[in-house]
Amino acid sequence: MTDDRPFISTPIAGMYGVRLVGGGIRVPVRIWYGAPIIDGEEQDRSPRWCVEVDGVTTKTDDDGVRVPLDPIYDDIWPLCAGRKVDQAEFDFLTRRRAWAHKFAPDHPAANPRERIDVRKLPPMF
Repeated sequence: MTDDRPFISTPIAGMYGVRLVGGGIRVPVRIWYGAPIIDGEEQDRSPRWCVEVDGVTTKTDDDGVRVPLDPIYDDIWPLCAGRKVDQAEFDFLTRRRAWAHKFAPDHPAANPRERIDVRKLPPMF
């Protein structure tokens, strides 16, 4: 069986939910075309494709300089394409991450780059 859908190499602005590792928890991803954001501050630069992955918009390059994440070069767009979420789901994923970092550092949402270890989770009842 062949896939007749065209490959879309240009990102599509929107909100997505993806797993950063197999067996991991879903995290929020937001893609937009506009000014990049570095350390929470919108930069006065030419518009470009930008991405926020689990609240992070930057990375450190080889020279130690903070640069914006790029959805294509950082392999985020192919990962999240087809996994679009609505505003309510995006807000939930964002709030869950903030809650886990503040109140439950062992929760999978606080460690999205690790597989979920069910032995570390509290009982459901």
